[in-house]
Amino acid sequence: MTGQFVTLLAAFMLLAVIIIVLIRTTRLRIWQGVVLFILPLLLANLLWFSWLAPRQQQQAMLLQARMQLAQTPGYRVLEQQEPMLWQMLVKEMVHRLQKGESAEQAMGELRGWLTDVMNQRMAKADDATVHHYVSVAVQEMQALQQKDPLLCFRFLYPQVSGGVNLEQVLSPQLNQLDQQTTEQLLLNSTGNEVAIDQTQAHKDLQQVVTQLYSRWGDKLQQLNMPADTAVNRAGMCSMSIDLYSKILALPDKRAANLLRTMVSLSG
Repeated sequence: MTGQFVTLLAAFMLLAVIIIVLIRTTRLRIWQGVVLFILPLLLANLLWFSWLAPRQQQQAMLLQARMQLAQTPGYRVLEQQEPMLWQMLVKEMVHRLQKGESAEQAMGELRGWLTDVMNQRMAKADDATVHHYVSVAVQEMQALQQKDPLLCFRFLYPQVSGGVNLEQVLSPQLNQLDQQTTEQLLLNSTGNEVAIDQTQAHKDLQQVVTQLYSRWGDKLQQLNMPADTAVNRAGMCSMSIDLYSKILALPDKRAANLLRTMVSLSG
């Protein structure tokens, strides 16, 4: 930027000297010399503000977006693992920076873009990784519930009421843990899908539902209809936390097996 300014300043100084010489040595009048000097200045400003400056700003924001994603756990591995998703994230990051959002706020809005790929990777990750990933999600649900139960509902069902920017509502420590477990799941899920034991999953699900029914009764049916305006959204958060907590209480292998089954059934 500084080098370009110095070059441009030198060019206009040279132009001014040439015009002065022409005025003194030719019939060029002073007002004509002024016009000759101002015209390139106007054209240069027009070129700068209409094309060069926006182009440089776009390039700077693109670089900032790439660097931000490349330095953030959970996103930096996507450039190699999911290049199409990576490009979409970079484009969305640039868009949000242009809107005036901070890098942290923009990163929080991008979290929801990972949902589908994370669900797909749960089918490939080992039992311990799946168990740990969901346990962190439960910690996030609990933190959101304490802050505002409706935030927890939005976190669980973004397709119903919009997602939630975790960077804005969770502690830095929990956000860092979320990024670390996200990256761990991505790194540990590059092989084939883990075979699901449907029989064991059915038995475990019956066991969990029986435990839940003793506490929640018929209210459990609300978990199957989150879009219904009559459901108690705050209560659904509590039931979801209870559901996943009881699944995680199973041995890691059985818990991961049931979680993979639930993800596969939800599409």
